[in-house]
Amino acid sequence: MFDLKGSRAVVTGASGGIGRSCALALAASGAELVLFDIHAERLEDTAEQLLDVGCRATVVVGDVTSESDRARLSEVTLDGGAPDVLVNCAGIIKRQDITTMALLDLDVLWDVNVRGTVGITQSLLPAMIQAGRGKIINLGSLGSVTGLDRRTAYATTKGAVALYTKSLAREVGQYGICVNAIAPGYVDTSMTSEWILGDSMRTEQLLSRIPLGRFGRPEDVDGLLIFLASAASDYLTGQVIMLDGGWTTT
Repeated sequence: MFDLKGSRAVVTGASGGIGRSCALALAASGAELVLFDIHAERLEDTAEQLLDVGCRATVVVGDVTSESDRARLSEVTLDGGAPDVLVNCAGIIKRQDITTMALLDLDVLWDVNVRGTVGITQSLLPAMIQAGRGKIINLGSLGSVTGLDRRTAYATTKGAVALYTKSLAREVGQYGICVNAIAPGYVDTSMTSEWILGDSMRTEQLLSRIPLGRFGRPEDVDGLLIFLASAASDYLTGQVIMLDGGWTTT
């Protein structure tokens, strides 16, 4: 039920953190991989790690905000047929007080986190519709369901990703495509480490809100990802699933 052998998966943001962990988990479950990210050297590192589990991934270096790069990803991917799984992990974060936030900051976050997610999906969706199948998995966050101090612009974009997930699920369900989002809590990655570990008082405050008593690790996403990518979740769509160690229960 969880075997992905013979499936083809596209993972954006695959050069590190959650995106890399997702790629490794999919490969370990038997999927063929197309990796996409703007960071060429780190993306090649991911591809090297995939060789250890017997997966020779296709690597496409590009920017999710670039129409030409998205078109190139689509061309490379569709050369092997419609993807069975699309994982939209590419994203950025910026922390600042609302009083100092410039609209340009919102634009930059929006372009990557929202337009990038929508644009990548749009480029591959017609083939998935024609194939009559597919799993689209977006990456949300705590900001998909609750406000975040000093991350108003970021939370705005992740809230948009959540509603995009739900709306898209309504539209493409008729074609056999499931769309869901994973919304992690505080996960220790290179993008978040300075924030969650850089100040001992903040670290203690954050941990006090997490019933499981620790920050997440990228690999904590793997199990839910494989469930959503596999036949086990064929009747699940339009959901934003919190993976936060219990943060949102408090």
